[in-house]
Amino acid sequence: MTTSNSTASELVIAAVGAHPRLKSALGTALRWAEAETGLPEDVTSLDDSVARRIRRAVGSLRPTLATTAIRVVWAADFTDLPRAAARAVTVNRDGTAESVRRQLLVIAVCDSSDGPAVRLLEDAVDHVVATLPAGLELEGFFYDVLVYTRTLPSHTHVTGRFRIRLVPEDTSVWSADLISALADFAEVQLATRTPRTTPRLPSALAIGLHAFLGYRAGSTWGLGSYPGSVTAKFISDLEGLAQSTGNPVLRSPNEHGLASGSMARWILDEAPFIISATSGMVDEFRGTLANMKYANAQGFLLFADVRGRWFPFQGTIHEHENSDEVFRARGLDVVHLRRPYELRADLVRAFQAYDRNAGPVVLMVSPSVLAFTDPEFRPESITSLLDPPAGREQPGGSAFAAANHSEEVLALLNSRSVRLLWQCGRMSTDESELCHDLARLCGAALCDSLTRPGTVSKYRNGRVVGEYLGSLGMYGYSSQIHRYLHSAGQLRPREDQWLFFLKSRAPESATPFSAATLEKRLCTVQVNKDPRHLAPFVTIPVKSKLLPFMRWISANLCVSEDVLTMRRNAIELARESAEPIAGLPVLPMEMSFFLQHLNQILEELIITAGYEYTSVIDVGRGGASAIRNIVRTGPGFSGWYGRSLMGDAISAVPALATSRPGHVLAFVGDAAWMLVPDVIPTLVQQMCLDKVSMRGNLSVFRLINGSHSLVNTWAETRRHTSPNSNTMVLSLVGENSEHDYGPVKVRHHVIRDPDSMRAIDMRSLLQQPETIDIYSVLLAHDNACDGLGAQGENDWRTVLD
Repeated sequence: MTTSNSTASELVIAAVGAHPRLKSALGTALRWAEAETGLPEDVTSLDDSVARRIRRAVGSLRPTLATTAIRVVWAADFTDLPRAAARAVTVNRDGTAESVRRQLLVIAVCDSSDGPAVRLLEDAVDHVVATLPAGLELEGFFYDVLVYTRTLPSHTHVTGRFRIRLVPEDTSVWSADLISALADFAEVQLATRTPRTTPRLPSALAIGLHAFLGYRAGSTWGLGSYPGSVTAKFISDLEGLAQSTGNPVLRSPNEHGLASGSMARWILDEAPFIISATSGMVDEFRGTLANMKYANAQGFLLFADVRGRWFPFQGTIHEHENSDEVFRARGLDVVHLRRPYELRADLVRAFQAYDRNAGPVVLMVSPSVLAFTDPEFRPESITSLLDPPAGREQPGGSAFAAANHSEEVLALLNSRSVRLLWQCGRMSTDESELCHDLARLCGAALCDSLTRPGTVSKYRNGRVVGEYLGSLGMYGYSSQIHRYLHSAGQLRPREDQWLFFLKSRAPESATPFSAATLEKRLCTVQVNKDPRHLAPFVTIPVKSKLLPFMRWISANLCVSEDVLTMRRNAIELARESAEPIAGLPVLPMEMSFFLQHLNQILEELIITAGYEYTSVIDVGRGGASAIRNIVRTGPGFSGWYGRSLMGDAISAVPALATSRPGHVLAFVGDAAWMLVPDVIPTLVQQMCLDKVSMRGNLSVFRLINGSHSLVNTWAETRRHTSPNSNTMVLSLVGENSEHDYGPVKVRHHVIRDPDSMRAIDMRSLLQQPETIDIYSVLLAHDNACDGLGAQGENDWRTVLD
């Protein structure tokens, strides 16, 4: 069917599916479109609002269809579509397609449009785009693919790149929707666009950043972005490049979550990052910017930079505001990329700032640079400008002997009859191996920290680490460590014990002791390569990288037998005398009662099944208690790191669950849970629509005790005052549920009492891959010590019988 015999273009409508009413609805819509004047009576008989919509759609179509033919082809399904569409293309005798511009509008009827189906539909459309015969144009996006479904999913709602509709019950409404789709298509695709003669080039900036990070970090770096109109094409291009090289594309409900996830991946795996945000979103990153700087996390934070306008929409750099000051106040390097012809030079400056390893580099990018493309801008043209990556310094044993205080530390380890407690920061594989060997050889107790849980742990490679005594921190403080350092509730004599901070800045959160106590009542050693991070209260500061220091110690270690025996006996006595008191099965349950039950399950799985997991600890009473009570099998991510921002840890879960191997266990209190967006839809989206696998099980323990519990405890035990309603947290708990979303199962378990706790087969659930288990655990607020500080270890629950 055509509207003109002499046409320069042709609209091909591909109808996919065999719905019995589609042919009638489409035929009516085309009849309306062909009407040269007025409209048939069946339009005027419709509801006034529907009739007005049809009149306006037909009126907008007439100028375009005066020179455009319409042809309809039918296909049984998407696999049949390329063959069916080929019938619409006239082929000349020489085998070339007739030089008529033909654009394709796909109208399909499918069974379902839930998350997995949307992904399958997008794959099908991509296949059609790639296999269409020459002479047909289809991009496969909102205006040229319209999908009708017989059912809508009951538990999800998501749109793909194209429009999705439920099949209308009224055929005339269906026809009205189809004529509206024709009008949209004509206005956007036919009237305003010109045929593309050359492939669309990716953003030059995307090419440059992708090439640089690939050169520096291979496939480990990750891309996170939050959509914005100015950055949309740049993000799309960079995502495509990242996916082509196997780099993870990370999702989050907001920019803060992207920062939290990127920081967690840096802390755990030293994985660099690019985070793209649109204009005006500087403040959305919260204090996590400071934490990223504190961690020296390497990567780029990219912001669209709109300048030169009077109070610009979402602008952060103009006459009355300058977000550069925010970044510079945090010590971050800022590079402005304003003009396309200066892009190469600006990128070199950005790359040099990255290589200084001083935290994220902020890129403020103008719209013209974001949109800039150049066929000469290729990866090799970027890497040719770069210096080779700085090689890692190879530590030498003999060269270290001259380091400050090394002989003093060696003498202490070899011959002093003192207790040793080593708190370990983040360690490489070689550092970890050597640290464990040295601790065993010289009788040092090991501990991790509130901010770096799992750097050392009770289990390593499935075996108990005899030197490990738990965590040391402002909160999450181990009773075993308390027994080791104290006698009759008081610190042992200063000269009898030494606390080592290995690869640590010895921050306030790392111990329950004040700076004055650390200086006057404890002997301390700190090993840190940066002189700025050597604490003023430390007894023996050692400016050194950890690995060469430990190698030198190892080469010269010779601990006397009696000293070694004394130290090992002290560790064993602390382990045996600090068994936690069992919680009571009261309702609501005590925090320690539930966590001890969970810990028993984890220890059994570790011993019998080789279970390993990554811990994610959020800020609050629940997180602190989890650090104290839950056994770990390796390094985890703690929201207590840096500024101790509630919500950072749970916000990092999507990045960790989809990029790290194995299982993930997250512990978050009710206050932190309510502070940030729900991350579960983001995870489902990544697995269903982005086809990102989650190789293990994700278990999120939402520990609900109805209050800002740490604040309550402080008020009730230290200030002896009653907290007010400001510290109350009301949670809507919900019911048990289970839903399947394509490859991922999401379950919600409500644990209200010991019976419901024991009724759940947690041993099995914790090991089920590609499954998200959320446990809402109803608990009581109490002021039990539970590692909330050194003073609390002297209450009646922990005093020895």
